[in-house]
Amino acid sequence: MADQPGRKADLDKEGIVFADAGKAELDKDGISLESQEPEADAEGPPSPAAPEEAPVEGRPRYSRKLVMAAAGGAAGLVVLLVVIGFVLLKGGAEAPKTPGVVPQAPKAAISGGDGLVLDPFMVFYETKTPRKSGILIARVSLKVDPDVIPSIESRLYDIRHIIFRRLSAAASVYSQTEITLMLSDDLMDYPIQEVAFVQYNAR
Repeated sequence: MADQPGRKADLDKEGIVFADAGKAELDKDGISLESQEPEADAEGPPSPAAPEEAPVEGRPRYSRKLVMAAAGGAAGLVVLLVVIGFVLLKGGAEAPKTPGVVPQAPKAAISGGDGLVLDPFMVFYETKTPRKSGILIARVSLKVDPDVIPSIESRLYDIRHIIFRRLSAAASVYSQTEITLMLSDDLMDYPIQEVAFVQYNAR
């Protein structure tokens, strides 16, 4: 094979490295010396203008550069998708913060030296008429000692929650007087002397 330089050039064109490799190396690559040497002796040395066709196997051979470029492109695409996914996931998790909007606790207006009048409650309740809801608008006054007003104001959220729950449950069944007595019992744990309605409009 060393005396046939045309064969080595053809192997180099096909991307097969031939560095004085023996028959075993060529057999690993799928080239047999026995089948090609008798043809070469009969025809004579091949001309450089007519390259010899390599035997076609079941799968096409790709150049190493093409395979490396495809692998690099695939890796780049995966990295790009991961970055885009991370940005979308991270961007969706954070809600934009609007400055100046601070949730505030319900306020109570002091109506004199002996009590508090709470902001109005608006409660929807079920009526006896099907498919019709009732609306209750109520304002509650709490008679307390002036010394405990700061204590009541600090627990105003809990007090409003108790009143709202009672109004929601009892508005369709009980009268204003009965609800007033129920609220007095519900608020016994707080230093409240008397509960009264300033406004009670059921529609």
